[in-house]
Amino acid sequence: MSSLADYVSWYTDLSFYDMPFNEVDNVVLCTLTYYDFDAKRIGDRPTALRRCITNSAENDPFLRAVQESRRFGNLMVSDYVEVFSRDTSTQFAALTFHLYDDVYFVSFRGTDNSLVGWKEDFIMSYKKTEGQIKSVEYLNDIIRDDKRYILAGHSKGGNLALYGACHISDEKLSRVIHIYNNDGPGLCPEVSDVTLIERIRDLVTVIHPRYCIFGKIFAHKFKDVRIVTSSAKGIMEHDSISWEVEHGKLREADAFDPNSEWINDIADKWIQDVSPKEREKLVKVVFSTAEARGAETYTEAMQFDVDGVEDLIVNVVESDSLKTVAKIPEKVLFGDLIARLRTGKLAKFIDANQLVEGIIFTVIGLLMTIFTDNAFRFIIIVLFAVVVAFQLVYTIKKLREDHWNFVREKTRVYIFLVIATLFAIILVKNEALFIVGSGLCGGWLLVVAYRSFLAVKQSKVRDFAFWKNVVKSILYLGCGVFIILAPSNTVQWFMLVLGGLMAIDGISAIIFSFIEANDKYSRKYHNLKDKVRHKKQ
Repeated sequence: MSSLADYVSWYTDLSFYDMPFNEVDNVVLCTLTYYDFDAKRIGDRPTALRRCITNSAENDPFLRAVQESRRFGNLMVSDYVEVFSRDTSTQFAALTFHLYDDVYFVSFRGTDNSLVGWKEDFIMSYKKTEGQIKSVEYLNDIIRDDKRYILAGHSKGGNLALYGACHISDEKLSRVIHIYNNDGPGLCPEVSDVTLIERIRDLVTVIHPRYCIFGKIFAHKFKDVRIVTSSAKGIMEHDSISWEVEHGKLREADAFDPNSEWINDIADKWIQDVSPKEREKLVKVVFSTAEARGAETYTEAMQFDVDGVEDLIVNVVESDSLKTVAKIPEKVLFGDLIARLRTGKLAKFIDANQLVEGIIFTVIGLLMTIFTDNAFRFIIIVLFAVVVAFQLVYTIKKLREDHWNFVREKTRVYIFLVIATLFAIILVKNEALFIVGSGLCGGWLLVVAYRSFLAVKQSKVRDFAFWKNVVKSILYLGCGVFIILAPSNTVQWFMLVLGGLMAIDGISAIIFSFIEANDKYSRKYHNLKDKVRHKKQ
């Protein structure tokens, strides 16, 4: 297949009057928008394209072909605007190409390699960006009544083209004859009025590579959507310079890559389950961590060493964004099940009452004290069996929905096979069972201890709940450390001690839940807390 550079070379002597503007020209011009332009040379008057690009064409066959081309090199450009600000997280650029005397092509730059540019992309998921505001300002400034305009952009630039067109006046929009969104995200429904898309729906052409991730985020339904092939692989197909040309047109594919569709499905579910505030908190943590380490580009930010990874993990935990991140593997393994449980009647009951937690702890504790020999093995096997069974059912469900297309669902099948293999290993190898089980059990006990410790720190009154959490944090901390470090021959008596502890903890939680549920005792309890608090003040 041929490249964009080949296309430019083939039609090098044909102006836009000789051969009319087409979809490949759109990709060429949007790709050129990523290059550096000399704003002073462009000035207030249109300037030939070859005279105002400052990049070297020595090792760039695409740029060399453009500069040698009559079709593109002689193309007049004007109204070049570039804004870059770390303070406002703005990476914006736009310019206008003069295709014909009365038809202009407006191209918005997509995300460059700067960390600011990438941060702005993520900001789009929770608030209106400065770049989007400037896209509207730019169109209001340059659109004239005696010209017609094609608006376009690649990646973030495609989003800016959509956003700008949606928010200009009817009079300005009447001068727009077409819009190209080259694999750019749509408008975030929690941030923008997506009903404005109706104003431009019939004008839009959307072009995606076969492996499409970015262009599917907040995607809208348009009539003219095309899937094209790329010389790159995987996520790198997003780069428009890699899109292939055949007989003067973009080479189209029949369908999206199955692996990218699986990622799209997970991303959509994650976005739906994460609020704009949660997205904002996570974005700020990730990028502030990279910035604190001196990263100024996306490439530098991705070069995390051990310290960098540790900093990121600590900042995510301290910012209370761990739950937001944890929803990603949750979606991979369980789909929408956990989200439905969280919003169902059972979740509301559990949140409102400690009774269920108390019953679970009591039952598990009693089982551990009665069946000390096999309790540990039984609990771990049951937990793994539940995960394996669910994953099997969920995988079969997805395969049926996809008409048993194993190629499209291969990633999901791989996940099930890995989990099933681990389950088989712990069934037949006691050593593996003990290692996996002690790690899971110990980690869970440490989490319980830490949550109890946080409850102690946040408590202002030294009541029953306060002292219960003090004791609970100390005991569960000791149990967690012991089960992780202890040899396997101590499991029997450890389970006896832990079972007794959990049973006591569960019974106290049940009693406390009834006190909370009873209006009479609850009022007395809260009045006592208020008196203690008043005395301390």
